[in-house]
Parts: sequence; structure tokens; C-alpha cells
Amino acid sequence: MNRTRSTPFQRKGRARGAGRCNSDSRIPLNPPSSRRGKTAYVLLAVGALALAPAALAADYSLANGAVKFSAPDGWPMLMEKLDGPRQFVALQVKTPGDTNALARITVTTEQVDGIAGFQKFLDDGTARARKLPGYVAANTLGNSSSLRYTATENREKNAYTETYAYRSNLAIQIRCIRPVAAPPDWRATFDAGCRSIVSAAEKTP
Repeated sequence: MNRTRSTPFQRKGRARGAGRCNSDSRIPLNPPSSRRGKTAYVLLAVGALALAPAALAADYSLANGAVKFSAPDGWPMLMEKLDGPRQFVALQVKTPGDTNALARITVTTEQVDGIAGFQKFLDDGTARARKLPGYVAANTLGNSSSLRYTATENREKNAYTETYAYRSNLAIQIRCIRPVAAPPDWRATFDAGCRSIVSAAEKTP
């Protein structure tokens, strides 16, 4: 897999702060009380905000570029496997105020032998899901290659969405896991990010 993220990951197009302030640019301990002096300090504050790094997306690819997707820089990588017939990237999505939860999105690819190999890949993934503690199946996403369910992890009830795709002897799984009880606005952001990654990973390059 080729990643374009900077250390510890190579990143593509990530904005960074421009330079550092030297000792000559320090704000005086006793600033002037005139309106002109106050205006100068306001401009300094605005300039400092302008130098803050922007939050851009990090780009990923698996299986020699056959699967490509992007994710926000605020979703750090947990694990990755970059070689062999089975590759994956796991991203963490920070959950506000919940130390037990580990929301994450994992994209996995595996070289398989035709449709029969893909069916085994899908069956194996479904079997693993059913073995999770507290597994309860929910409605599918509208086709036989998608699965939605809830299960328990670290005493936390999580919602799982697994989407499977097949393309030219390559099996693809996108697995999105988040706490059921997370705040609604956070859930909406997570679900939108999951759908975006699914759409990109399923797309032919």
C-alpha cells in the first residue's frame, strides 16, 4: 500500500504552520494602552491563527492502488498490513468522553480465486461477526454483500456496518464500528465518513 502521509505517516498536501516566532517578535510585558497599540496586538493574534495548520485528508491505497480512499487527519492509523495477498488499514475515530469505546474503520483487501473465493471471504467475515459477544443482526443495507449488527466490546454496545465488494479477483471489506450511545452529531459525522470511505473503496481507479 502506498500512503501519502508525513511522519509517522506520509501525508499528501497537509498544511503546516509557517515558521516559528523568534525572540525579536515577542509581545512586550507592558503593552501600550493606546488604541494603536491595542490594534497591533489584535493583528498579531489574527496572524497567529492564520498560521495554525489546516485539517486536511490523508490518502491511502491498498492492493497496488486498486483500492483508494481518504480520511481526515484527525482519524489516526491504528494498524496496517502492507504486504501479501491480504492487506488492511485500520483508522481510529476519537469518541468524545468515552474511554471504553474504540470507534474505528478498517479497510481490508484480499486476493481471491474468482467469485467462489469472494464468497468464502464474505462467509468468513459473517461467521466472525456472529461469534462476537452480544451479536444481534439488524437490517442489511439493501444488498446481500452488506451486513449491519450490534455487539459488545469492552462493556460497550457498538454498532457495526460491514460492506463487501468484489473486483477482478480482489475481495474488499469496509468495517465501521462505533458506540451506539455516542452523541447524535458525532454519530452523523462518523456515519458520513464511513459512507464516504465505502464509496471510494468500491470505485474502480
